[in-house]
Amino acid sequence: MAQTNGVTRKLKVRIVGVVLTVCALIAFCFFVDRPSRRTYQAYVALDGNEPWGPLYPPSEQPPNFVVVYRAGHNGVVCFDTFHSKDLHNVLLSKNGKSVTVEYDTWSEFGKVYGYNVHSVDGVLLANGSYVFHPESLGVNGVSRKGAGTGACQRL
Repeated sequence: MAQTNGVTRKLKVRIVGVVLTVCALIAFCFFVDRPSRRTYQAYVALDGNEPWGPLYPPSEQPPNFVVVYRAGHNGVVCFDTFHSKDLHNVLLSKNGKSVTVEYDTWSEFGKVYGYNVHSVDGVLLANGSYVFHPESLGVNGVSRKGAGTGACQRL
């Protein structure tokens, strides 16, 4: 009788171990490194005409400089910059106007930890983590007038 209880106990321990492993794998698949694509409306600024002032002094302004920007939380402006002649030429007629910007984002447990700009007004720049023209990428950031904090929600 004691031997039967020992076998039953070992079997229960193995079953619990397998169930916990399966639960961990499911959690990993559903909550870790989750890719998604988000779409925003943003405005275009070409050649140093950003509404908050130029990012570069006029003498250091890179050629074919493109900024897409949008309102973030608490009065901040979220922006991404590019140095691309092709993108500049496509957006030339949209300077100061709204365009569609798509972001490829990655999140863990609901918190975004990385992103790429997938496209600007239909011009593909990246697909997931693969960037088509890495030399055209600039900087991204947040601008705010005055004191305080804000955030650019990428979700």
